[in-house]
Amino acid sequence: MRVRMRGIASALAVVTAVGCGDSFFQVSDPDLLEATNIDPEADGLTLARSAFQNLVDAFGNIIVYSAWWSHEARVGDTFPTRNEFGRRFIDDTNGTLNTDTWTPITLAASTGEQVVQTLQGTPGLALAIGAFTEGYAMVLMAETFCEGTVASSPEEPGPRLSTAQMLDRAVEKLTLARNEALQAGGSEATDMAQAALVGIARAHLQAGRKAEAAAAAAQVDPDFVYELRYVDDAANRGRLGNTVWDFTTSRQSLVVPPEYRDIADSGDTRVKYDDSGRLAQDSELQFYRQLKFPGYGVNIRLASGLEARYIIAEATGSVQDQLDLINERRAIGNQGAFSSTDPTEVFAELMAQRARDFWLEGKKMGDYRRNGHAVPYVIPDNAAYYKPGVGTMGNQQCWPVPDVEKRTNPNFS
Repeated sequence: MRVRMRGIASALAVVTAVGCGDSFFQVSDPDLLEATNIDPEADGLTLARSAFQNLVDAFGNIIVYSAWWSHEARVGDTFPTRNEFGRRFIDDTNGTLNTDTWTPITLAASTGEQVVQTLQGTPGLALAIGAFTEGYAMVLMAETFCEGTVASSPEEPGPRLSTAQMLDRAVEKLTLARNEALQAGGSEATDMAQAALVGIARAHLQAGRKAEAAAAAAQVDPDFVYELRYVDDAANRGRLGNTVWDFTTSRQSLVVPPEYRDIADSGDTRVKYDDSGRLAQDSELQFYRQLKFPGYGVNIRLASGLEARYIIAEATGSVQDQLDLINERRAIGNQGAFSSTDPTEVFAELMAQRARDFWLEGKKMGDYRRNGHAVPYVIPDNAAYYKPGVGTMGNQQCWPVPDVEKRTNPNFS
């Protein structure tokens, strides 16, 4: 993917502050922010926030499409390209694969990297934001796509990266983000430093480096929460609004599956839905709509102390620690205590509680790739699809890189 520096700024004329602050940043003339015109001190923060908004924008689509893939949601859509995600049978010529998932996440990673390159030698919050943007984009890319790329130069598309390379790069950039944020100081930077630690732990866990994952996660405040901010601006909902809600209210194609409806019906408030009383967009599935994010302006959690605690429990493998966390979370969900001490059963229950806590937060696909069918509610490979006329389930473990990237990127070889 080729991303020009000019595109970083022109992608958004109104840039939200990182995290959950209330500030907005106006770009009076985005086209002036070309690589040759950038003053790192004067323009760096605006440039970094614009790249960060690319991550915020991409995150919503990653949540929706990975929810369909991992059966956190059913595809109530007529598009064959979207049903391919639900079936885990995605062709690399799938146009939606390219436009809705690959392009947004590689844009976030590449613009974050180009901020890092532009602001080298100018330490501070802007550099931290750029590195954080790239680092988290690489985590999400590594958990969802079979391979990835990031363009480190505005003039040159990036090389092919394996899952291991993407995760290593995520750790590198999030470590840079944490160090720069700690030096910058202030509440925004402090929160970013904590969120970077969660991302570092998440990347290490996905890479199989359990000791490193546990060590990073142990440094996170257990009560910490870091959310990405969304805004209900009618003129900019596609860029600034909550995409999960958009697929709920506008497209009406994000359908809550029966397994998650049963969770909510049992009294567990971590899953929220209602019966809309009508069919979904495909005129086939009853439209049970999610209410966890009931609006365009509802924020989405990206990182938290709770996630760090789950990472520690999985990484250390302590059955007692897993049981302690399980029973704490079961109490939150109005469930009785879990009595088994069998390690396999305990771990499966840990994954079940994690699935409830982080429903529609873009984590389950990574969980499945690490732990397979210990992760609940994923339709088995090659089984029947819930819309028989569409086809059967496939057996993909990750999303393919779009054909257009492989054909047009000379460095992707």
